[in-house]
Amino acid sequence: MTRKIILFTILILSCHRPQVETHNFVIVSECRLPGYPKDIDIKGNYAYIANDQGGLQIVNISNPESTYIVGHYYHQTNIQGIAVRDSFAYLALAAGPPNNGGMLIVNVADHSNPTFVGQDNWFYGYNVFAPENDTKFVYIAARYWFIVEDVSWPQYPSYARRFATPGNVHNLYVIDSLAFLACEQMGLIIYNLNNPDSTAQISEMDTPSNARDVNILGNYAYIADGYDGLVIIDITNPQNPAFVSSFDTPGYAQGVFVKDNLVYIADGNNGLKVIDVSDPYNPILYGEKDTPYAYYLYVKDSLIYLLDRDLGLVIIEEENR
Repeated sequence: MTRKIILFTILILSCHRPQVETHNFVIVSECRLPGYPKDIDIKGNYAYIANDQGGLQIVNISNPESTYIVGHYYHQTNIQGIAVRDSFAYLALAAGPPNNGGMLIVNVADHSNPTFVGQDNWFYGYNVFAPENDTKFVYIAARYWFIVEDVSWPQYPSYARRFATPGNVHNLYVIDSLAFLACEQMGLIIYNLNNPDSTAQISEMDTPSNARDVNILGNYAYIADGYDGLVIIDITNPQNPAFVSSFDTPGYAQGVFVKDNLVYIADGNNGLKVIDVSDPYNPILYGEKDTPYAYYLYVKDSLIYLLDRDLGLVIIEEENR
């Protein structure tokens, strides 16, 4: 009799447990690429892709159901990261033979024929950030360096400021005078670029795994934190960031993009994860889509542009949205 009561109680509790509705995502198209895509920027009808040993690939996305490569630029060193501003693509280069890593500038005004402009070659480039409202500088994640690069003369780029960092800087996000660094084993590091070099680093906050990417919206930093998935940090006071919550994804969170109340995670061999953060203290799964190995992503309008190691550029949308 006691056992029946216990089972009945469990049934009642399970009936009242809140059910989380997940949303379906579908693949609209795939565009195969010659290398392993690492980073993406989108301007207008074109996706600019840092394609590792496959160089820079430019894809026409004007018709999301039928994308195609319109141009490319190959370099002797693998291309890890990209940011596009005006008619220039700023490319982060891995270090290979002497003097050919760093940051490369390519003119992409003619999409079918990108041309070399200039290069600064003394460091290993992981990624680059080029704010739209900043015409003089780009910002570079360069392993154990954070670099502010002066590109006002694009033929002769050179660093304006450089900071040795305590961890391996893999990605970054710059807004106004604040730079947020995804610093792998050291977590999130914040710089105030209004300060002199000696006091520019204003805070750091360790994360449980490896901070691979960071995206900022409002008062929150959203971290793709490797095996720990999504980590949310309150940056209302950037000198004293505070942990808010985390969402442990099943894969290895490589890339993050936040739009409205949704966070999109490129989750390694577990594909795309979409997380509802309308309550940042209680993130919940919104939807997902399996791909072989999701590395990075960009969200524009209602479409998700996912870079997958095996499939190339994958365009995904929410079903019946």
